[in-house]
Amino acid sequence: MKLKQPDIKGLDFKNLNKDQKVTPMISQYLEVKNRHKEYLLFYRMGDFYELFFQDAKIAANELGIALTKRGKLGDEDIPMCGVPSHSAQTYLSRLINSGYKVAIAEQLGPGVEHSDKPYKKIFKRDVVRIITPGTILEDNLLDSKSYNNLLSIAYYKGYISLSWLDMTTGKIKLQNISGKDFIYDFYEAINKIDPCEIISTTNLNSNVFGSKIELVKDKLTEVAESFFDIKNNKIKIKEFFRGTDVITVDELSDSDISSIGALINYLELTQKDNIPHVTQIEIVNVKKYMQIDNFSFNSLEIFKNADGENNGCLIKVLDQTKTSMGARLLREFLKFPLIDINKITYRQNLVNLLSKSHSALEEIRAHLGEVQDAERALSRISANTNNPRDLIIIYNFINKAEKTFEILANQNNKDFEDIIAESEDIKKLNALKKLIIKTIVSAPPNIISNGDIINDKVNNELDKLRNIKNEKKKTIIDLQLKYAEITTINNLKIKFNNIHGYFIEVTNKNSLKISDNEDIKFNLVQNTVNSSRFQTDELVKISKQINESEQEALELEKRIYFDLCEKIQKFSNTIDVFSNKIAFIDVITNFAYLAIVNHYIKPTLEKKIKVIEIFRGRHPVVEESLKKEVAQYVSNDCLMNNNENLWLMTGPNMAGKSTFLRQVAITILMNQIGSFVPAESARLSVFDKIFTRIGASDNLSKGLSTFMVEMIETSRIINSATESSFVILDELGRGTSTEDGLAISQAVLEYIHTQIDCTTLFATHFKELCEFSADLERVKLKTMKIKKWKNEIIFLYEVIDGVSEGSFGIHVARLAGLKSELVERSKKILNTSSEINKSVKKRPFIDESMKSERKENSHEDLINFLKSVELDNISPKESLDILYTLRKNYLS
Repeated sequence: MKLKQPDIKGLDFKNLNKDQKVTPMISQYLEVKNRHKEYLLFYRMGDFYELFFQDAKIAANELGIALTKRGKLGDEDIPMCGVPSHSAQTYLSRLINSGYKVAIAEQLGPGVEHSDKPYKKIFKRDVVRIITPGTILEDNLLDSKSYNNLLSIAYYKGYISLSWLDMTTGKIKLQNISGKDFIYDFYEAINKIDPCEIISTTNLNSNVFGSKIELVKDKLTEVAESFFDIKNNKIKIKEFFRGTDVITVDELSDSDISSIGALINYLELTQKDNIPHVTQIEIVNVKKYMQIDNFSFNSLEIFKNADGENNGCLIKVLDQTKTSMGARLLREFLKFPLIDINKITYRQNLVNLLSKSHSALEEIRAHLGEVQDAERALSRISANTNNPRDLIIIYNFINKAEKTFEILANQNNKDFEDIIAESEDIKKLNALKKLIIKTIVSAPPNIISNGDIINDKVNNELDKLRNIKNEKKKTIIDLQLKYAEITTINNLKIKFNNIHGYFIEVTNKNSLKISDNEDIKFNLVQNTVNSSRFQTDELVKISKQINESEQEALELEKRIYFDLCEKIQKFSNTIDVFSNKIAFIDVITNFAYLAIVNHYIKPTLEKKIKVIEIFRGRHPVVEESLKKEVAQYVSNDCLMNNNENLWLMTGPNMAGKSTFLRQVAITILMNQIGSFVPAESARLSVFDKIFTRIGASDNLSKGLSTFMVEMIETSRIINSATESSFVILDELGRGTSTEDGLAISQAVLEYIHTQIDCTTLFATHFKELCEFSADLERVKLKTMKIKKWKNEIIFLYEVIDGVSEGSFGIHVARLAGLKSELVERSKKILNTSSEINKSVKKRPFIDESMKSERKENSHEDLINFLKSVELDNISPKESLDILYTLRKNYLS
């Protein structure tokens, strides 16, 4: 998404009012626009937001609304378009998603006199808020399950500080980056943060991003260097966090101060005087978490599948959370898996307890299903967005949170004590909950200016004002009966509009009866096509009394409302504590629910040795997909330890090798976020990093070929992996010639074995590596099980000991629909090449004595094939695959 700016060239703001005659309203507009040139200006005009000049042309085109005109500037019409204020958020969403930033100008006060006598007073207007991709508060403009992060980047004397904030959650996070790999770590951090907007300076862009600025330019907002001034920002941070218990400025580095201060400056620029509450600064130390780089995340399809879609990825299977807060926390768990075995055990013990307490689990999840997003509601309250429904969200949240804590407390288990709120905090928020529901009606309007948000019997003065209004309205009903009787007009009505207030309406044929009446003086105020409208002094007086009481009541309601909002904000820290606990409970109960419905098990954690013992493991995403097809997933074991921690895997294309590699990595990841895992049983070590090099990709925009990308990724793994890491290498060396690829693969395999000693799954099509691996004591040879019959290959998706007979690429090509003549020609070429290769001397590093004997391809008849099938040792799935193959060859 590129942040766009409207083109305002051609408007000379300095000389405009002097040289060209404009109305006071347009003059006021141009003054406001001059101070907000880089934004589309939504200018409040009554019940509409209107846009003018180039802004109007842009908005009309982007929103598909009519472009009209309002007045002239000199001899030219002024382009104009507008959107209703009550539905403005829909239009704002589309503009923000298209990359625009929008300034909102509201009517702030009473009319202002102008020297131009023909013109009336106009409302004072100014910008109250600027909406950018990183400063959105409105629920309908946000993804409820993801953070909407605004990122500030500071670069000072070789150090980079990243500070980021989701305005709707009230917490600034800070990360420092330095060292020889700081550029790589810098981009990895940005990928983890996944900001919607990045604020930086021109100087930083050239020094840090350089030629790589293309990677982030669509999210960049350049601000003045003064935003990052260290001296001023020290004062800024102290003032901003005055009275809150957060990290002190003395504990921050200069680059930290620069980054956080710039973030605060940008909030003040865009939010004016209505900045949401920000009460925390959290320092992120990535060394406390398992490290998974962005490429590995993409390879494992954690948040998106290979096509970049949300379906068919791990989060779609794991996220059965009930609250938006829990959904966001789950994503943080996946981005930052634990490496502290005690913390992992703590989470899994909670999951275990809840998975065994079905009734409590169901009851908790039922309550959580009714919990609304208190984090974001609290931010909107502190930002004075004036939506009374946010107060009811806070009430409902406290109510459901209390019930959730009560259910856990009733389990009488000490393990639940830490996730239950303190009794003192529960009492405080219970009192606040009662105050909210006592004060605010249960279903208030979404804007405060509509009134009727405060309950009766909350304020005596408000009750009196409402009684005046109600009594006077009864008087108007009596007046209608009275006037109808006096004038003998049975269909006489007293109506109301915003122009005249209360008025008498009769049909035109009865207007003379009104105007000629001698008892009461009826004053004509308007004639329409079908009716005439009149007022009396008595009606005007009552109308004025009703209007005054309504206005006084509305102002009093606002004071009561804002007073309650202030009281809620005083409890913001306690509400944050509740929110964090409910989000955690949601994730943990989500894990327990998944354990039950998907048959996941609690793994045993191993502290002392490196081990992966997964019995009958499954890939959770593929398994879920097969459920829809009513098909059975073929589970596999993965047994690795200190003595055999490097598997060299061969196997045909499409036989399930890559799925197996991914499922092991995903099982490790699920374990270290505290979840149960998809297996029959598992014993696992804690790994510090996961690296994957799976499949082929290129980056042509940077001039990088598939092979270059492959080598860069392999180099990164070799340089970063430790003996506690888990590494997957799949098809290494396939992007270059066979000899070069084989040599590189051998060198990497040797280095991992002798130098790094990390747990590794090394999949390859170079079978020669299997012959060489006899000299590597910790290597275990594995392949994918198949059945062969005539020219058919049946994939059984089972990992077994041994070496693959071949890649069977021609078979896969036929399955993909390659023309039969091409398939047959490929077979002939392959047979010819095989004969030639038999006479070619093998590479010198291959130990010929270790070469496995290969079985010749069988060309047995159907009967002999069926005799060879061990009927007592094959699964129903294998039987079905065999039957499909036989039917295809004999019945088609």
